[in-house]
Amino acid sequence: MSLHADLTSVMSTLDQVFERLEEAANEVKGTAEDDLVTDIYEVERHLRQAARRLSRTIRSLPGTQSF
Repeated sequence: MSLHADLTSVMSTLDQVFERLEEAANEVKGTAEDDLVTDIYEVERHLRQAARRLSRTIRSLPGTQSF
């Protein structure tokens, strides 16, 4: 598998992680575990930063036009 394909697969996995984090945040919102929402959103924020960096990396690969 090519580097581009591997990294694109990671981006796809991150998209799924974002969905699961949103579901988790919604699940605990308004419950006794509501304080976890802040932590979940903080994790999501850091992962989104990493996803943007990964996207730039993919775009900078030789022979890559856009992502």
